[in-house]
Parts: sequence; C-alpha cells; structure tokens
Amino acid sequence: MKYRFWEAIQAHPRHFIIPMIGILITFYFAYHAIRGERGLFRLFEINREIDEAQTVLAETEQQKQEMNKKVKALSPESLDLDMLDESGRRILNVGEKNDYIIFD
Repeated sequence: MKYRFWEAIQAHPRHFIIPMIGILITFYFAYHAIRGERGLFRLFEINREIDEAQTVLAETEQQKQEMNKKVKALSPESLDLDMLDESGRRILNVGEKNDYIIFD
C-alpha cells in the first residue's frame, strides 16, 4: 500500500495547514529581521553613517583647534605682531612693493 502525499493532505488537511502557517510566519519574520526597516542591513548602514559622522567630527575638531590657536595668537596677552600684520594684509589684500606672495 503506497502512501501518497496529496492523499494525506486531503485526508488530514489540518495536520499540514498549521505547520505551513508556522513556516510562512517564520519566513516573514526572518525576512524582516534581515531586510526590514530595523533589520541587519539597516544596522550596517547606520553603523557606516556613524563612522562617517565621527570622521567629520574629528576634522571639525581639528579645524576648531587651529582656529583657537589663531584667536589666542591675536589675544592682547600674547599678541604676535607678525601674525597681526599677516592677517591684516591678507584681509585688506594689501602688500608692499618688495613682498613675495605665495598662493597655496
């Protein structure tokens, strides 16, 4: 006597429907855990964005420190006359006859 799959399904459908529903629900949640709005791919993307933002933050902090050094150099306590002269000439776009100007 051969036992056939479709005959078994027709004879006892609830024995197959409930496991199939369970399998479909499992696939649904597995798919959304990987590809969903809060899934693994989104987690990797957020981590990449955080790394980029930290790089930008480090660059901005370095620029801030450089600006603070320049501000301190122009403060009355530690006034550097050469720095003051250089800044004034650069801002006013003025130079003397014998000055050499090197552009970066």
